[in-house]
Amino acid sequence: MKQTTFFLSLIFALVSACEKKSETTESTQTQAAEAKADEFVAGDKADGFTAILGADPETFDTAKMSGAPEGRIAFQLFEGLMMPGPTTEGLDDPSKLVRPAMAESYELSEDGKVYTFKMRKDAKWSNGDPLTAKDFEWSWKRVLTPGFPADYAQMLWVIEGAEAYNKGEQTEWEKVGVKAVDEATLQVTLSHPTPYFPELTAFYTFFPAHQKTIEAHGDDWTKPENIVSNGPYKMVSYEPQRELKMTANEHHWEASNLKIKDVRFRIITDANARVNAYKTGEVHWSGEGLPVAQITGLLTHPDFRQEPMLGTYYYRVNVSKEDSPLNDPRVRQALALSVDRTSVVENTLNNLHIVSKSFVPPMAGYQPAAMGEYDVRKAKALLAEAGFPDGKGFPEVELLYNTDENHKLVAEAIQAQWKQNLGVDIKLNNKEWKTYLQDVDTMNYQIARAGWIGDFNDPMTFLDMWVTDNGNNDTGWSNPEYDALIKEAQQTVDTKARMATLKKAETLLLEQGPVIPIYFYTNNTLVSRFIKGFEPHNRDIHLLKYMELEK
Repeated sequence: MKQTTFFLSLIFALVSACEKKSETTESTQTQAAEAKADEFVAGDKADGFTAILGADPETFDTAKMSGAPEGRIAFQLFEGLMMPGPTTEGLDDPSKLVRPAMAESYELSEDGKVYTFKMRKDAKWSNGDPLTAKDFEWSWKRVLTPGFPADYAQMLWVIEGAEAYNKGEQTEWEKVGVKAVDEATLQVTLSHPTPYFPELTAFYTFFPAHQKTIEAHGDDWTKPENIVSNGPYKMVSYEPQRELKMTANEHHWEASNLKIKDVRFRIITDANARVNAYKTGEVHWSGEGLPVAQITGLLTHPDFRQEPMLGTYYYRVNVSKEDSPLNDPRVRQALALSVDRTSVVENTLNNLHIVSKSFVPPMAGYQPAAMGEYDVRKAKALLAEAGFPDGKGFPEVELLYNTDENHKLVAEAIQAQWKQNLGVDIKLNNKEWKTYLQDVDTMNYQIARAGWIGDFNDPMTFLDMWVTDNGNNDTGWSNPEYDALIKEAQQTVDTKARMATLKKAETLLLEQGPVIPIYFYTNNTLVSRFIKGFEPHNRDIHLLKYMELEK
């Protein structure tokens, strides 16, 4: 992302009539700057630290979640063996991207396959119960249990024997490379060296769950009156579609260092309403992307931030229906080639993001595969070759997106391009977040808006999701050659060779797969200037335990 991401400078238009640096002139300039900065003051009417969620979380069960709103909450309520650090800026070494959390340290064997984690002696659950290595073993076994609805179960397949156990091919847990040697020691044996494994343990699928609470309450264990967590905060209350409140977890190992004690997340799905809440002093952090309609008036405000992100905005195509023309890769290529991504980014989105040239965003050590450029002539030829010259005979296709003003603008722009360039009619359908996720998970759609933020800093996080039957595939696409390339990359130790194999996989994905990349994300948000410790993070992970509200 470093090579293509730009930062908008936050400047004030302070012009002096002369160059003389008198005390009076400096004072006048300072007053002008302060007046501009105080145009609106974030959070001055908020009752304690307040942030925004752009959608109602689908679940608070870290083993089942897969979305950004859910993750934002999970990283406050729970902790893994390791946790993300406050920033990714300037850090390319995976080991420096995370910090010790429930594990105070770990050792790695010479062959790079065995991790031995030492648990903190003061690790506890929010109800005061000791948290041990056995809690992690039980929780990871829960994720890998055949039939358990964990979209991210395959992330654990790097562990020896995990894939076979998860698929039900063998039923002996003892053959899986996860073992609580004692209450203070967790030993994890991988099937192959995985340099980003410490970063995986800092992802919410690897977080522990409180066994007794789940056994006592079943699916209701995540209700505010039942939930037991292990992060710096604990849930106080939750009102669907309205708000979620947290307070400091007095049993957390860093409780004495916590500066922000009480937290309120307001759930505001409308982008313009989010900005208005910020402008009127109701919140300290807008939490989500900003609407194009209001961005011009925010660019020079001192609270505006534009940060690089390891993420791709794209459309996914459902190829599971045998009678659908979308099953034909020529049709999918025609749709992809007829999208003028530059126009979408520059004209529709006011240059808020970056035109995608691939599916995997640029990252250290990896040169992404190049996707086809905007080419209407070639797109029309492919569509005609598939049996639909000038779009004749092509059925109306529905494009699904979750409710958001920017998603709507992009969908309308691409709808118009497909009509003009290919003669294809597209019907738009927007749904609220939970319903949208359900439709995607059950493949009740034809084309759907999607966004993917990397779960760790490696190309694999963008590519292994497309292997056959991956919990995040949700398209019905299956390609044995692609599956083989991903497996080869997973087992390759040499970094250069591994990256070359991943590039082959990405090339195949772009040529035959179910994805239409549109742009790479940047994080455009409003953050109170009085929040200390809010640092750039390319996965938009911001732990409140690192922050302090100065006013």
